[in-house]
Amino acid sequence: MSDLRNAGRIFFLAGEQSGDLHGSLVINHLRQIAPDIVVDGIGGPMMKAAGMNCIHSSDELAVIGFVEVLKNIRHLVRILKDVKNWLAKTRPDMIVLIDYPGFNQRVAAIARSLDIHVLYYICPQVWAWHASRVEKITRLINEAVVVFPFEVDIWARAGAMVNWFGHPLIGFAKPSGSIEELRPALKGDADSLISLLPGSRTQEIYYILPELLDAAEIILQQRPATRFLLPVAGAIDDSLVLPHLKGRNLPVTMLRGQTYDAIAVSDLCLVASGTATLESAIIGTPMVVVYRVNWLTSLISKFVIQAEHIGLPNVIAGRRIVPEFIRGDFKASLIADEALAILNDSQRQAQMREDLSLVRQSLGEPGASCRVAEHIAARIQELRR
Repeated sequence: MSDLRNAGRIFFLAGEQSGDLHGSLVINHLRQIAPDIVVDGIGGPMMKAAGMNCIHSSDELAVIGFVEVLKNIRHLVRILKDVKNWLAKTRPDMIVLIDYPGFNQRVAAIARSLDIHVLYYICPQVWAWHASRVEKITRLINEAVVVFPFEVDIWARAGAMVNWFGHPLIGFAKPSGSIEELRPALKGDADSLISLLPGSRTQEIYYILPELLDAAEIILQQRPATRFLLPVAGAIDDSLVLPHLKGRNLPVTMLRGQTYDAIAVSDLCLVASGTATLESAIIGTPMVVVYRVNWLTSLISKFVIQAEHIGLPNVIAGRRIVPEFIRGDFKASLIADEALAILNDSQRQAQMREDLSLVRQSLGEPGASCRVAEHIAARIQELRR
């Protein structure tokens, strides 16, 4: 495939930071396999750096919750119209949708109406919602590439052409050096080190960070030698974080570009549900999973989300291996009590690390992004014949 000429055109669409990461990994490999390929789409700085021509930024799509989508509906409709016009004008060989189900389903319908091949990569977590959603999405796409092994049967039963190449974070989510090298600089003289991971979206910072900081204050009262790390996502400006730290006498170190280092050296992570829970699981650090959105979205989610667990490590394990505090249970006092219980129980920490190791082993071998890129390149060759 290294000799591909006139390798075609492809459109990627990622609506949030984790999608930007996964899209960029595939695009980097794809451009090595097929240097002549033209890549357009919607993504973030990582996909752009990988060589994608961005017609919109994924930051414009990064809204979560039913209420937030309604507030931004006009802007989202304008972006959808731009995508439709772009697809009609350029007619790419394939469109690759990355997670972000609400918007991407509409794009899939547009692409199918234009007879453009639709590949869904990192498929929506349909197992958390009503089962009928997978059948609806299957009718809109040509094929699916999933990242969890248990998803293969879910999509295949719905009639989808589905492949699993492993999880792209395996081999990628790792610290920059050994724990022995990193820990002294980040831990200092602390007895315990806790990472606070409130999420990568503006709304998550607003709803989740204050409660995590309240929990940190409670933990500090019981364990005064504890120190805290606050790895901040690249899309989050300091001005969104610093006001929450003002007036608090907390030993917090804010970090940029060192999320995996912070997770690796920590004794415990207090982490918002999402990709960071999986990253923590792969690295093997015990965690407490939390989440909060506005009250109306939270109320609606009670009726539409059917999954027993929200944290990805628990979903993959099929049982509760790490504690979860969501909706009404998301309270600083409860989170702090659980964190202290874990820190004070070395046997429980060891069991959690063992369970997380099994989760890691179930996700396949390193190199998934490269295998996905090879699959896409081969499919484009088929389509262009």
